[in-house]
Amino acid sequence: MRKMKKVAVLCLTAAMTMSLLAGCGGTKKNADGETTEVTTEAESTEEEETTTEKATEEETEEPTTEALGVSDGDKVININFDDKDTDGFHTYTNGGNEEMTNEDGELHINIKKTGSADYANQIYYDGFRLYQGCVYEYSFDVRCDIERTIEWRLQINGGDYHAYTSDVITIGPETQHITAQFTMEEDSDPAPRLCFNMGKQEGMTGDEAEHNIYFDNILLEAVDASGAQQVEATPDPMAINVNQVGYLTGDSKVATVIGKNAKSFEVIDVTSNKSVYSADLPEEATYDPPSEMFCKQADFSSVKDAGTYKIKTDDGEESAEFKIGDDIYGDLYKDVVLMLYNQRCGVELDSSIAGEFAHPACHTGEAVVYGTDKKIDVTGGWHDAGDYGRYVVSGAKTVQDLFMTYEDNEYKADDIGIPESGNGVPDILDEARYELDWMLKMQDDNGGVYHKVTCDVFPETVMPEKETAQLIACPISNTATGDFTAVMAKASVLYKEYDADFAAKCLEASKKAYEYLSGNMDAHGFSNPDDIVTGEYPDTIFRDEAIWAAVELYAATGDDFYKKAVDAIIEGDDIVNYGLGWADVGYYALYDYIKYDGGSAKANELFFNEVDKTVEQIKDNGFGVWVSPTKTFAWGSNMNIANKGMLLLMANKLKPDADYVKYASYQRDYLLGRNAVGYCYVTGFGTRTPLHPHHRPSQVLDVAMPGMLVGGADSNLEDPYAKAVLLGKAPESRYADNAQSFSCNEITIYWNSPLIYLLSGLGNTK
Repeated sequence: MRKMKKVAVLCLTAAMTMSLLAGCGGTKKNADGETTEVTTEAESTEEEETTTEKATEEETEEPTTEALGVSDGDKVININFDDKDTDGFHTYTNGGNEEMTNEDGELHINIKKTGSADYANQIYYDGFRLYQGCVYEYSFDVRCDIERTIEWRLQINGGDYHAYTSDVITIGPETQHITAQFTMEEDSDPAPRLCFNMGKQEGMTGDEAEHNIYFDNILLEAVDASGAQQVEATPDPMAINVNQVGYLTGDSKVATVIGKNAKSFEVIDVTSNKSVYSADLPEEATYDPPSEMFCKQADFSSVKDAGTYKIKTDDGEESAEFKIGDDIYGDLYKDVVLMLYNQRCGVELDSSIAGEFAHPACHTGEAVVYGTDKKIDVTGGWHDAGDYGRYVVSGAKTVQDLFMTYEDNEYKADDIGIPESGNGVPDILDEARYELDWMLKMQDDNGGVYHKVTCDVFPETVMPEKETAQLIACPISNTATGDFTAVMAKASVLYKEYDADFAAKCLEASKKAYEYLSGNMDAHGFSNPDDIVTGEYPDTIFRDEAIWAAVELYAATGDDFYKKAVDAIIEGDDIVNYGLGWADVGYYALYDYIKYDGGSAKANELFFNEVDKTVEQIKDNGFGVWVSPTKTFAWGSNMNIANKGMLLLMANKLKPDADYVKYASYQRDYLLGRNAVGYCYVTGFGTRTPLHPHHRPSQVLDVAMPGMLVGGADSNLEDPYAKAVLLGKAPESRYADNAQSFSCNEITIYWNSPLIYLLSGLGNTK
């Protein structure tokens, strides 16, 4: 098994009971101010004999620390509710029912339903720090109009959500002043959570009558800070940023040098320690707004001999090591593809393939169709992200990227190492079929397609076979139905030579779904039912799904009926979201339309206008990366960047242009290290690699699964950890390698899939 640096095991100072506001993905603000974790994506709509360099214990860089101290007497939290507000507290329910208000200067929690879990009703508070070695005193006043037990906790706000310190206390009508002193024994935490669990505690029935709990004078004070340790910070930027995996001999090779001082650079052969190339840098550095850095470009494209190298500037700075050669990508490409196998649901994972990530079959029970007593078989498919939900819309984007990898790049290898390898079918199609077989189970008899299957809440930090709650198939959506129509139609074409019966089944399912979609175009977009708090993947505009569905059926059947539907949408006045994500799929439609019969003039105009705009946006960036016109980075920015590289390679297929390929390679380079934080964003590769992804199997095993593309910079600071450690940093630098930072460091199948296409299109498969 690969040598990977492990996440540090945490030493508990209190019982490792769960809180459990477990989750993954983004934050969704509900009407009552509650924050629940959901999986979302910020869509870009435009407003290896030489093996890949892998991360090892010896060469992986660790973060530095920052001088953020604490002193004796510091009141870390000091809330008395005299301002008639709830002062930053939020609610979370899981089977309970509570309402939070300020009543006469106290925090009032009305428990309408106790629930069956200890955390069925929870209130929580974020936005403070705990320092290792510091002694704290925690106190609060509490009363209740019935006698019952509750739990207070100071805990980690991610991973297993274990407590740093906690206690279960009995409360009643008389006000109690609770005081506890503790030493923070674990690593300093810049974003912990304070919470009260008011569900069914030991000795309770869960059927208690409606009652009220009141809190006041909540104080967390540092009483002895003499041994306090600093908070671990994000690493300093690298002075010279390169693709840490490396370059093909014929690639355009450019490094970004940070700062104004360096005047020249040289390329050093690491084996001989001799310079093989030198050149002057531009006299003037260029300011790069997204990174808020001055940059110079070091072009060493003329270096073509295979070997291991580093860049060194005249002021003594050095880059990470990288390779040049035409066989340096095999390990990376294989792991990026095998990530999908490792995300398979409903089947035992083979330890000879998945290694320590092997596990028994999971999620094999039937799902209840939401709002009914109907049960359906939903086994199979891929776990979407860091949790274990399965979603049709994100799965369809992933499948389409694999189809295009096979079709555009003629990637037909049958030896990637999945169980189906060697069966005469390209592995990329075998892997896609695993998802397609599941998607077929998600189609209702009426032709519509259920949006997703999850449990009612996100799982705890457990391996997939340990999530055993009831599966729920959430309602049919037009977006899921449209995406399903498109990929099934395309599957009917691609699988015909390998399995004609399966291809025919896909076409029949596609037509049936299209009929449903056509009769329900006035339906509202999908949103989670009130009692479902897993990833939502909301999308209220589905003309793009409709056009994609029609394009693929036109290409599969040649029937002008579908062509007319395509042209009607393209030429019409309705809003169509053009993109390559799970929400905005219009460029998939335009591309296959143009590829199939040249497309309409409007289709070509829309597609190539976006391509030209993308090229111009890349030219202006100091790291050679596409950035939105607002110079910001959205949730899942690495997907948007991989998508832009994909778009350029798609354009090159339609209208060959060397610049398209060059700028596409720059997007790859950004993802693999040429960026403002100096991270190779694929786990297990490069000198500075993510060690702590928000991915439950990785968190359980304390080691990052290799080959996962993490989300990357998110300038919107959309989780408590990011807010605590990244505030004040430049947009491109707002990335944190921490499992608590789900907005920066989660993974998804549909972030890996455009990277698969990009690597394959650039010839980075061996």
